Amino acid sequence: MAASFSTACQGKSAAVSCPLCAGQETEIYSDGEDKELAASALGSSRRDISHGKIMRCLNCGLGFRQLRPAENELASLYRELAPEVYEKESRGRVRTARRHLRIVERYISEGRVLDVGCASGAFLYSAAAAGWSVVGVEPAEILCGKAKHLLGNRGQVLCQPLQQADLPSSSFDAITLWDVLEHVLNPVGFFSLCASLLKPGGYLFANVPDLDSVQARLLRERWPLLLAEHLNYFNRASLRLCGDKAHLQWITFGQRPAVFSLEYVFYRLAQHKIAGASVAHEIVRKTFLRDICAPVFLGETYGVWKRSAHT
Repeated sequence: MAASFSTACQGKSAAVSCPLCAGQETEIYSDGEDKELAASALGSSRRDISHGKIMRCLNCGLGFRQLRPAENELASLYRELAPEVYEKESRGRVRTARRHLRIVERYISEGRVLDVGCASGAFLYSAAAAGWSVVGVEPAEILCGKAKHLLGNRGQVLCQPLQQADLPSSSFDAITLWDVLEHVLNPVGFFSLCASLLKPGGYLFANVPDLDSVQARLLRERWPLLLAEHLNYFNRASLRLCGDKAHLQWITFGQRPAVFSLEYVFYRLAQHKIAGASVAHEIVRKTFLRDICAPVFLGETYGVWKRSAHT
């Protein structure tokens, strides 16, 4: 069992400067209660929605959880991730994965793609079916096993964090980070590692929670993307800065909805005490409506970058 989050985050694990720009001037964005981080608090199967104390850098705009786990503890927690609720939403996730592939293919239509945090493999499956050569990395052991089973012999899935994967530099035409960068301790270092794995002229895609989104501004403490496992919260300026620091050429920003069942949408809204959501969840889960899937804009932004052909 991993050491407690509160213990691991004492002293040097408490962020006193911005993890992105190292700025010292910060303000409290959300003064949440810091609790022990356990595998049961991560992912779609979470029962506790406490997100901890979130600071915001006054220099670059990054939001970040002040108390942060050690790297080895974080890896251990993700290995133990419970996938039950995540897997119940597989139909919606397949539709979201297809949307992700359409985004990628606006810029590049073939080659070798690395999906970081590939979960149960929906994006890898869609990309392989479209003719891509696919590789995924996923630290959660159960999800990794599901991805391997889904993909069969049509690609490779590594059950480990990207930092531990022995991948050759300059070997991918595209790298995707769908809802990954908010989970890492060192976003610039992680982006730089991804950049090193791209071929010159290759593309990187990253989707993150956006603190300046309409949803985040309106819902504040009840924004569903304020989560215990989210260590970083971006806006477009801080996300672009992350790419600049990794020496990537910024191309564009965009928004995409994620697809969920109505039952899950109202379940999550009820967790965050959105008015009327509990009643709606009870009605939906007892009827045919529970299986209807719909696209939902949660308040995220995706960015697209390119590695210069001269680097």
